[in-house]
Order: sequence, then structure tokens, then C-alpha cells
Amino acid sequence: MSDSTISDADKIRNKRLAKLGGSGGSNSSSLPENGTANTPSTTSPPPQQSISSPKPTPPPSTSAQPNPFSQLGMKAPGSPASAPRINIRPAAPQKRESDGTARPRSRQNGAESIETWEDRTLSSVFRISVKPEATKDVHGHPLHFAAALHDDLTEEKKPLLLSTSVLDQAITEAATDAEQPLEYLLSCWKRVARQFRGMKNSNTKDPKYNIVKEARRLCMSYCIFAATMPEMFGRESSEENPLARHLLVDPENDLGICHEFLAEAVSRFSEDDTIKDALVGAVEQLSRDLAQLSMNDNYQPYILALRNLVRYPALVEAMTSAPSFVPPNIAAPALETDTLLGPFFRLSPLQPEVALNYFSSPKTRDKAYINNSQKALRMSLQTHQEELFDIVNCIVKTAKGPRERLLDWFAATVNANHKRRAMRVDPKLVSTDGFMINVTVCLDRLCEPFMDVSFSKIDKIDANYLRRSPRVSIQDETKINVDQKTSDEFYATEAEGTNNFISEAFFLTVAAHHYGPEAAGTKLGQLQKEVKHMERETEKFETERHKFVNNAMQLQRFDIMVKKYKDEIDRIHCLILSTQGVLLDELSQTRSMQFMRYVIVWLLRLASGQSLPKETLRLPLPDHQPDAFKCLPEYFLEDIVGNFKFITRNMPQIITPTQCEEIVTICITFLRSSEYIKSPYLKSGLVTILFHGVWPYYANTRGVLGDVLNGSPFANKHLLHALMKFYIEAESTGTHTQFFDKFNIRYEIFQVIKCIWVSNLYRENLVKEAAINTDFFVRFVNLLLNDATFVLDESFSSFIKIHELTAELRDTPTGAMEEAVRKEKEELLADSKSRAKSYMGLTTETVAMLKLFTEALADAFTMPEIVQRLAD
Repeated sequence: MSDSTISDADKIRNKRLAKLGGSGGSNSSSLPENGTANTPSTTSPPPQQSISSPKPTPPPSTSAQPNPFSQLGMKAPGSPASAPRINIRPAAPQKRESDGTARPRSRQNGAESIETWEDRTLSSVFRISVKPEATKDVHGHPLHFAAALHDDLTEEKKPLLLSTSVLDQAITEAATDAEQPLEYLLSCWKRVARQFRGMKNSNTKDPKYNIVKEARRLCMSYCIFAATMPEMFGRESSEENPLARHLLVDPENDLGICHEFLAEAVSRFSEDDTIKDALVGAVEQLSRDLAQLSMNDNYQPYILALRNLVRYPALVEAMTSAPSFVPPNIAAPALETDTLLGPFFRLSPLQPEVALNYFSSPKTRDKAYINNSQKALRMSLQTHQEELFDIVNCIVKTAKGPRERLLDWFAATVNANHKRRAMRVDPKLVSTDGFMINVTVCLDRLCEPFMDVSFSKIDKIDANYLRRSPRVSIQDETKINVDQKTSDEFYATEAEGTNNFISEAFFLTVAAHHYGPEAAGTKLGQLQKEVKHMERETEKFETERHKFVNNAMQLQRFDIMVKKYKDEIDRIHCLILSTQGVLLDELSQTRSMQFMRYVIVWLLRLASGQSLPKETLRLPLPDHQPDAFKCLPEYFLEDIVGNFKFITRNMPQIITPTQCEEIVTICITFLRSSEYIKSPYLKSGLVTILFHGVWPYYANTRGVLGDVLNGSPFANKHLLHALMKFYIEAESTGTHTQFFDKFNIRYEIFQVIKCIWVSNLYRENLVKEAAINTDFFVRFVNLLLNDATFVLDESFSSFIKIHELTAELRDTPTGAMEEAVRKEKEELLADSKSRAKSYMGLTTETVAMLKLFTEALADAFTMPEIVQRLAD
């Protein structure tokens, strides 16, 4: 062929072949070898049998190659009608390969020339023939007739045999004529890979070995051409990456991408950047496609594909270096759809359409159905989270570069979602609960290697991490015990040294808990309040239906609006049940608590300056508070409070005795040294943990913390004083609801004191407290008496109001009072009943507490400072 007849596609192909060491001519010489990485496989090579047809003249001799079709009374494919039949001697049953194809027998009737073997092997692998009469191979697979190559060989008076010197032209012609070039070439790759595996132990100087090796190399090159340069085969480029859909197919399928293909492709990264770009583009395509799916769809092939791909370090390096891995300044909602990992972490039962699938018609379902649905939901989520962690763990273990970029992605997820803890969250501005919970679970798992029971690696969690340009942004976060100005001044001075991986993982995980599960728990409470309000409004709305009975059009519109409102109520109920199912997962909550143990011990070490847990904690804490502790984000303690409030209330059975001691320790420590914490909400949360901890559950009448509170020397020494101190502080919480908050706080304190009152140690400590710290005790008793007086007065006032309103409504005829006035008085009566019930409960508890103290400290209550008030 002359140069003037070469098409543009041929020029492109020749240029690419030259780069890979090949030639684009029709009679190119054998391409130089290229090192490849291969993995042994159990699959055997396919059968190799020739399908050469006898020529009309001269007639074949009796020593001709046996025809496998003659014993069945059939002509060889493509043979002329006049061709003589050849009888074949019976042979033993032929052995089969693992894929069911026949294994070729050794040829006993004479040595086969290397050229004939090469033609037969390449023809079988690539399903190509240069002989017009050879239309099928020995297994009945159709062969593609390479007409152009046939003409070239005939013109040059060369044998009509396939060889590696003309293989590139043959492949190009066959792939161009194929319906899908890449599909054709991938199936060729599977066959040549099997052939090569069968020859791997052969002598590398064996020409057969080198022929198959060269065929394998050329096949890979043309697979890459088909994926990156479809115009070379007369196809237009597509916006979608052609490799992506093949990654979703089973690797053992002819159209799937197997390990050997990926290993060979990855080994060529340094030679050809287009291979790297093609594979990274395929992963990005998978990510974009998965972003359109939910857990209701067939998402597993996408997860499996990514899990296979992250096994190759060079590919992980390329994937994590892609711009789509961590785009700069990306918005929180886009993290789930526009980053490479986002769509994989987005999959969750908390997606609205998935929740509806698990809990359809939720108000009509019984408890057993809901429990079974939640169990199924948790099993699906646990499996998915295990797969996500496997992907993350492979990236972490690959090398420092991918590990650092993965931490950047985790940091982007927490830094972009600060608004998830706002009072009124706009879902359009933040990531979803399911996405953030999946991120948190994976970070919890990353922390497991350094969270041993002996806390041997706790020293490696560096408090100065936040002063070394940390990945976690804390600038806008409320600090534990300083204002914003003091915090800015502290963090303005950068600490020396570098941050280690343990510190990175620890601080990222604390932040992820704050914006993930804790935010989801807050949202759950809001949804429960919202749905109750909507149900009350719906009931009121339905009472108005009679007004539209006489107008069919208005009645229809009314019914449509009611149905729409009820559908929204069902949707919220489904989301509530789904969120409960996820948050009540014992496995993830156990991991969460394991992490929170480390946060507890680390905080106490930082605040006390003591080497915990090797030393026994000494109280009260030092008067001078460490700056590193005061300037920590408040969510370090808020996560602990929120996590253990949820656990002690909803699933106390998963708390271990060791964890009980640590929970009690941190609660007592920061109630005893309450000046270390600025937020009264956090301090009241510590009381709530103890309160939930003494609730009876199952056969345990003293709750999960009752035994520790009564048996721990640390609790015996410090608990009662800590509770009494916070009882006094609760008089002023600094919030606009402080007047009512103090009663709730003191009610919870009463319940804890009632639980521990069976211990004589606490009574003896109270006697000592009254004798030694008289002013403190007198102040406590005065507040106790104030509460008793107030709640009694409020209770009696409510009773009077209830009596008056009841009498007025009963004695006033229906027509004598306006409907609006009657409705207002009925609402006021209901409110008075509610207040009376609440205040009477507080009265009962307050008087009971007063009785406990007066019985134990009769002498103390006759002190001049108390006796008159008590008598009054």
C-alpha cells in the first residue's frame, strides 16, 4: 500500500503503534516485547486445532491431517464438495478444559511446522481467517475473513497464514467490521490470556511462547485503542467511557474486565498516559452513574468494581490524584454526587425512596413487622458499610499520597457540613444523614487499630494538632471555656512538629460524629415533634369536611389536600422508622462507644494533666485550666454527652462495665469541677446521662449505672457533692428558659440520689459535708425549701384554677357563651390540668428528697440558718 492511500485513522493508529513499539503497515514486523505483570489462574488454555481446508489439486494423500468432522459423516467447514473423506481412527475421549472446550491432543502423525501452529493458534484466539473457505473453527465458532489482509498476502505472494507480523492488520480489520470493537477485543483478550497462562512454564526461548506473548501484547494494545480511539475502527467517540460498563460485568465473563487485563494495563501507565486516563475515566463514569441510583436499585456491581480496582496501587494513586476526587471549595450536597467516592457513601436506607420501600404504610404495620424491617435494613447497611471500609482501607494502605488525599476528602465532608448543627437546617445546603453516617462509621473503623484496651497509643493523639494548620476547620465552633477572641489568639501561634496519622484520624472522627450521627439524632427528635403536630392539624382539618359536602368540586379539592397531607405524614413516619433502625444498630453503636472511651480518657488527661489511665484521677481538677483544653471545640464534650444520653436511654444493654466506670468518671469530674465547662446545657447533659443510667431496664432495677454509682470508691467520694453543687448552679443556667430548666435538672438529680441512698457511705459523706462545709450545705437546703414551697404553691393554684374553669363551663348554657370564648376557656382548662400534673410530680419528688435528708441529718436541719425556714 502506498502512503497516499493511508487514511487519517491509519495515521493515528500508526502513531500510537509507534509509541508502543509497533508498526502500522500491512506487513509490519514483529513488535518488540513489553514487560507485563501476570497473575496465575486456574483456567486452562483453550483448544488449538487447525481448520485448514484441502486444496482441489493435488488430491490429498493418506498422510494428511485428520479431519475431526469425518467420523460424524460431515464435511470440513469450507471444503469443496469433491473433497475426499478421510477416515480417522477411534481415539480415547478427549479431555476438556475448565470452560468446557476440548484440549488439543498431541499430534502423533508428524511434527507440525511452527508457521502452521502460529496460524492455527492466532486464528483460534482472534477468530480470524485469511482463507475464504475457512468459515468456522473446530468448535463451530464463526471466523472473520480478513479480505484486505488476504489480498495483501496474495499480492505479495506470501503464504495465506496468520502470523504476528501481520496480526495488527488482521486485528484492525476484524475489530473494524465487528459490531462492538471493544467487546470483540475483550473476548480475544480472555482467549489469549488463557493461552498464555497455559504456556507460562514453557521455555522463554520457545518460539511458541514468544508468539503467544506477542499476541497478548498486541491484543492489549488494541483493547486500549478501542477504548481511547474508537475512530481508529470507524466509530465516533462517546461522552461515556466505554470501559465503565465492562467493569460492571463479571470478570469471568468474556465481556468483563479481569484481573490480568487490569494488571497489564496498570503496568503500562508509565509508557502511555492514555491508559491511565481511560481507567480513571471509567471509575469516574461509574461514580456518575451510581449517583443516579439508590439502595432500591442494583448498586452492588458498582461497589464490587471499585473494590477490585483499589487493589492496584498505581491505579489508586491515579484515582486519588484526579480532580474529581477532592474538588476545591465543593458544596456539601455536591460531595455526594460530584466527588469520586461520594455516590458510594451516599447509598443508605435513609434515602427517602428506600425508607418508603422498607416501611410502606407505616401506620398500619404492627410492631413485629417494623422490627423485622429494621433488622433487614441494618443487615443491608452493615454489608454496605463493610464494603465501604474495605475500599477506604485499601486506599489508606496503598501509600502516603493516596492516604493524605483520602484524609482531605474526609475533611471536606466535615468542614462543608457545619450547618448540619444549626437550629433550622436547610437540607438543600448540607449532606444527607445517610452519607454522613457512612463516613463516620468508616472513620470509626480507621481508628480501631490504635484503640487498644490498655490505651497504649493514647500519647500519640497530639493536642497541638489543631495548632498545625489542621484539616479540620474549628474557627466557627464554640469552644469549651473561652470566647472567640481568646481562641483566635491561642490558635494564631502555630505549634512545631508535624501531625501524625493517628491524630488526623482521631480529630476527623470526633468532628464526623458531631456532624453525622449526633446531627441525625437531633433531626430524629425534630421529625417526631413535627409529625405529631401534623397529625393534630390533620385531625382538626378533617373536622371541617362537612362544610364542603354540598359542593362536589370543593369537596374533591379538600380530599386531595387531605390525602397529600397524609402522604407527607406517612413519608415522615417512614423516615423516622428508618433513622431509628440505623441509629439503633448495636454494631455501629458499640464501635462508636469504643471510640468515645478514648475521647473521654483523652479529655480527662488533657484537663487534669495526669497520666490516665495509669494514674487514679484526683479531684477537684487544678484551678488553672490548660489552654489546650479550654480552646477545644465544645463538640468534643457534646459528642460524649449526646452519644451516651442516646445509649443509656435506648440501648443500655450494650454498655460494658468498664465503659460504665468511664462514663461515671467524666460525669462526676465535670460536675464536681463545673467551672471547666461554660455551657450549662452540657453540664445538665452529664446529669441526664446519670439519670438515664439509673433507669430500671429488664431485670436490672438500678439501671446500667446503678451498681457502679454504689460500688465505685471514686463515685462514693465525689458524686454526692457534685450533684449538690450542680443543684445549686441550676438556679441560673443563663438561658431564657432557665426557670423551667432548673426543675427538670433537679428532678433528674433527685432520681440519681434516690438510687444511691441505699448506700450508707453516701449518708456518712453527707453528714461530713454538712459539718465541714456548712455554708454550701445551707445554701443547698435553702434552694430545696424554695423549690418545695414554689411547687406546692403552683400545684394548689392550678387546682383552684381547674375548679373555677370546670364549674364555669359546666354551669354556663351552651348558647350563653360565644364559641370562641368557650374554646379559649377549654384550652386554658387543659393547660391548667397539665401544669397541675407536672407540678404535683415535682412536689412529690421535692418533698420526698426533703424527707430523705431530714431523716439522715436531723441535727443539721435544726441549725439556726435552716430551722425557721423549715418550720415556715
